[in-house]
Amino acid sequence: MSKQFLALVGSPRPKSTSENFTDYLLEGFTAKGWQAQTLVVCEAIRQPAKWPALEEAFRTADAIAIVTPLYVDCIPAELTVAFERLVSVRAAQPGQLFAILNCGFAEAVHNDTALDICRLFAKAAGLQWAGGLAIGSGGMYSGRSLNELGGQAQHITSAFDQSIAAIAAGQPIPGTATAGIRKQVIPRWAYMTMGNLGMLLGANKYGNLWKIGAQPFARKA
Repeated sequence: MSKQFLALVGSPRPKSTSENFTDYLLEGFTAKGWQAQTLVVCEAIRQPAKWPALEEAFRTADAIAIVTPLYVDCIPAELTVAFERLVSVRAAQPGQLFAILNCGFAEAVHNDTALDICRLFAKAAGLQWAGGLAIGSGGMYSGRSLNELGGQAQHITSAFDQSIAAIAAGQPIPGTATAGIRKQVIPRWAYMTMGNLGMLLGANKYGNLWKIGAQPFARKA
């Protein structure tokens, strides 16, 4: 019987960067003969009829990936709710869990608290913690598949390939993957410049450029 891989997407956005990452994971596990699927957590939380399928997939999967963006130095609210519901689902059934966090900050280190949350969830749920992958400069990968990004995402695809091979063999993610994926592919100043320009263009698009410096709740001297 084929082993089961489940990717749980924590992003509430449709066609998110996290979903693009899971597409790559699914291809990798399928190529190794696993049955693989992706489920979006916020859909199951907001649409109760979808929750039983997610819970059953979580209960029976041999390996589970939590793939999510960073929200205010933490995981998204719906994913927190899902953790609270799922923590006692598996009982003593063995399995592995790993997490992939991506953030809009230039540095991957901002993901570390959220990775610790996922690690503690794995322990509480009775799953083997296989490791966490932290990705910075997430804005560079929005809306494009990893295969389309080519060399810009080579540090990500390399880490994913190593992780897939390790998990499929029942091993934790190797240190070369967890370290390599933290690479900053462009200088911090360049990423910040691009991000600031994007915010200015977005404000102008919606006619709010002149409001960008507003401080309506600032205390007056």
